[in-house]
Amino acid sequence: MTLIGLQNKRGSAIMLTLFILSAVMLIVFGGASVVVSGLKMGGVQSQSTRAYFAAEAGAERLLYAVRKTNEFETWDTSGMDNIFGTTTLVSGSSYVVNYDHFNPIIFTSIGSYESTKRSVELNF
Repeated sequence: MTLIGLQNKRGSAIMLTLFILSAVMLIVFGGASVVVSGLKMGGVQSQSTRAYFAAEAGAERLLYAVRKTNEFETWDTSGMDNIFGTTTLVSGSSYVVNYDHFNPIIFTSIGSYESTKRSVELNF
């Protein structure tokens, strides 16, 4: 074999190695991107669930006030927002219950956790 033929083989081995490593890196970075986006979506779902359950807690508190106590009868509900005040739960989430409409009577409980808000509507 001549010296020129040997040099061509060495160059092709380096090029082949670079192509293989580039392909492996593309696959690894693509997989990492999928994993990172899945982790972000899981965090958003967790915040949404906590905010929803906080809104449910506000709705349950309103239902308790309506059914079991006479507290509802003493409310002046004309345009009343934030009936119970902002209530913070042990989980760090909070809720606000607003009176929205008279006929039919509509209340909205808004739960929030970090930057996520979810609401539940109650109709009477």
